[in-house]
Amino acid sequence: MRLNALLVLALSGALAVALACGGGDEPTPTAAAKAQPTSPPQPTATQIVIPTVAPLVPTATPEPAKPTPAPTATPPPAPVGPMGTLNVAIPLITPANFLASKIPWPGNLNLVAFGVGEGLLQTDYAAPPLIGPLNKNGIASDWTVATDLSKITFKIRKGVKFHRGYGELTAQDVAFSFNEAIKPGSTWARVEMGDFLAQAEAVDAETLDYKFKKWSGTWYGWMYPVTGAAPMVSKKAHDELGFDKAVLTPVFTGPFEVVEWKANDKVDLKAVAPHWRATPKVERVKIVEIPEVSARLAAFKTGEVAITQLPNKFLKDAVTTTKGRIQMIGQPASKHVAFAGNYWMKQHHDTGENIFPRPGLKPDAAHPWIGDPDNADRMESARLVRQAMAMAIDRDLINKETQDGFASASHTWYGFVPQMKEFKKEWMIPYDPAQAKQMLAKAGYPNGFKVPFYLPPDVPAVVSVEVGEAIALMWKAIGLDVTIENTAYQARRPTMVSRSIDVVWMWQRDAVGQVDIAQSQGTIPSAGWNRGMEIPWVVDLWKKAEKENDPAKRVSISIEGEDLSRHWMVVAPVVDISNLWVVGPQVKEWRPYTETAGYAGTFETVVLGK
Repeated sequence: MRLNALLVLALSGALAVALACGGGDEPTPTAAAKAQPTSPPQPTATQIVIPTVAPLVPTATPEPAKPTPAPTATPPPAPVGPMGTLNVAIPLITPANFLASKIPWPGNLNLVAFGVGEGLLQTDYAAPPLIGPLNKNGIASDWTVATDLSKITFKIRKGVKFHRGYGELTAQDVAFSFNEAIKPGSTWARVEMGDFLAQAEAVDAETLDYKFKKWSGTWYGWMYPVTGAAPMVSKKAHDELGFDKAVLTPVFTGPFEVVEWKANDKVDLKAVAPHWRATPKVERVKIVEIPEVSARLAAFKTGEVAITQLPNKFLKDAVTTTKGRIQMIGQPASKHVAFAGNYWMKQHHDTGENIFPRPGLKPDAAHPWIGDPDNADRMESARLVRQAMAMAIDRDLINKETQDGFASASHTWYGFVPQMKEFKKEWMIPYDPAQAKQMLAKAGYPNGFKVPFYLPPDVPAVVSVEVGEAIALMWKAIGLDVTIENTAYQARRPTMVSRSIDVVWMWQRDAVGQVDIAQSQGTIPSAGWNRGMEIPWVVDLWKKAEKENDPAKRVSISIEGEDLSRHWMVVAPVVDISNLWVVGPQVKEWRPYTETAGYAGTFETVVLGK
């Protein structure tokens, strides 16, 4: 019904255009290690304030029973240790690969978020969407940055035990974990760490040197609890089992151990009790894949699952029926259209080697949105096309009809929102289908063109297919011939790594509201993931911000980037959406840690009740 309404409204807009015109016309690590958490954007009048889980409150100690004349039976001892089973439903269970070199995105997020694997560092708890600062309670209990920025020396904590009886973690295991993640041929989701890390080297059992090829001010992003963490694995297990068996054998250090992991089916976890850092309060966590939204909603309503992710338009129904609650996970993210194929860089920004032209650079009649850096006229016509496609999107209508008002219109790529003092009114992208058609005609496409539009169907924490379908209808209303592609993300990802993706597609920019940080925006030449573009000014500004320690100056760099972004429109922001999950009444307490990714986890903090 909602998409039909959008189509009627979009076609009405197209009719108005015809009458008026006569028928013409990125991520990179985010939070700063020492900075205070950035305050979240304030809700607009159309937004609903989302409740978050209250801080844990100690249960009052019951008063002892008063003695009675008759003897009473001795009460049973209070239960000790983890209790109960937490049932969770998610849209995708990733493959059972357990060495980083074979873990593409989003498998890395699942492993660490679920509490199976652990990165080197931990952060303080902060209620979402805030991110707590780094602390020294992780596997790394301390660290020292070399004065010449050539390395970081980590102190490795004693007493961290591997699952399956593989003994105590040492610096040798940490070094192996990092080096294995970036070895030649690695498909690890954050393999770009290898652009910075030369080698991790164990000095002794408790000391690790993390040696840089070149310094990165956001080094902690590859060690964080969820988003970028390389999970610590056992070198002993690898050496004894051999790679082929070790990659299928989960030997990690987290508060949950894998009992069973079946891709596209289920994950069964059991508590590690006691655990060196956080002994779980639940004995088992059973996570099941349910791709269909209606099936996840039904499972939540009947109590079969206690935690799940649903599109925003189903949230009110779910919590009203169950008397459950809504939980924010991660930070608000700007869902956007990426115009892939705009690979404009000619030399690698580090090595100076020639990288031009990339396979996806196709500035031809079939790809009107792709500019040619060697042809000024083509660059301008492609810019007009991208601007027109951005202006054809009714952001407020999409929020109302697909998000039930739980989102807000997005206008920037660098994370600025209208409530910020730095926000410029000229950054606003108007909804103007009449002008959009005029711009298409000026660019040489008065009758439109074909648009292959890729909407990954299996990563709803990042891509809202319903938002994408609404965008497609609005483009059709201005005369574009849109074909939606629904290939699984992991099948499409190799084209991003190889720089051969050349379609219009939908993705997101993490951490809306955090603008004082270095942003490569997924556009840098590297061995890792890429948004489908390599933009010289994005890389230049990122390199400046990487070296800048003054937050105010980093903000000014981001403002410069947003000015350029608004002009070139290589990415068209659409809506800012928080990742909101539903929690059943049987979950009495849960304190999920926030990071840029919207993946639920920290299940060791869950307390179940009747």
